[in-house]
Amino acid sequence: MRFYRASQFLFPHSLGLRLFAVCFVGTHIPLIAFVGWEVLRGRIAWTETWLLLAATLLGTAGAMIGIRKLLAPLKISIEGVRSIERGEPFGGSGTAGPDEMGQLLARVSEAAAAVQSRLSALDQAAHRDPLTGLLNRRGFFLEADPLFHARVGGAFALIDLDRFKLINDTYGHPTGDRVIRDFCNRLRATVGRDDVVARWGGEEFAVYFPRADEAHARGVLEQLAASIRDRPIAELGNHIATFSAGLVEVTDEPVDRTIERADAALYAAKRSGRAQVLVERDVLARAMGGLG
Repeated sequence: MRFYRASQFLFPHSLGLRLFAVCFVGTHIPLIAFVGWEVLRGRIAWTETWLLLAATLLGTAGAMIGIRKLLAPLKISIEGVRSIERGEPFGGSGTAGPDEMGQLLARVSEAAAAVQSRLSALDQAAHRDPLTGLLNRRGFFLEADPLFHARVGGAFALIDLDRFKLINDTYGHPTGDRVIRDFCNRLRATVGRDDVVARWGGEEFAVYFPRADEAHARGVLEQLAASIRDRPIAELGNHIATFSAGLVEVTDEPVDRTIERADAALYAAKRSGRAQVLVERDVLARAMGGLG
């Protein structure tokens, strides 16, 4: 146990302290030799001894300053590795020098940049639709769930391109893909910056309007419909691409229930003629009128 404690003192875990111990011993060997020689001669020249001691201490202090500067890239590299572990960006390459420590820091910076790029690509693949660049369902829930849990309210819509299968069958899938991309571009240009837009699947899309009422959300969707009527999203002969939408108010209920209500409103819009934005309260009013 004593030997272990002694070894810890002589060779501490810190690399800086290890180097200090080596420098301290190395710089004090001349002083120890000089004092020993003076003792053997039977006299000690105190003036020379104190001068040598002061020079030794100055040399040790200078060595420690140099060691700290030499170890700076190593410490930055360690922080870079920790940044990689946390998935955070690391910008230490600007402090890299031409020596071995600088090369180590440069390699760590390159590794951090490569990992960050891969993580970004994986995140893009996991949460974005590759055709349109919109959020997919997973990405939608990642962004919308905190807002639903915070109960900020708003409106939610499910949108479906009308008779999209006919477009694919008549003009081919590349044209169908172009219609979807053009529609997404028009949709993104119409909604607000804070609205959460996602490709729900196929030709179906979802839009969450946080903190907005149904009237505002309906106005946005009808503006989109008017824009498509005035400037069709694709040249399809006599066919003009349109969409139907089911719109509901967001309440304190779970998000799954909100989606079910919007899907029911969308189904009602499809069943009653397509090319329209149907609000849930209108669907209920029609149902009550039919019962009457």
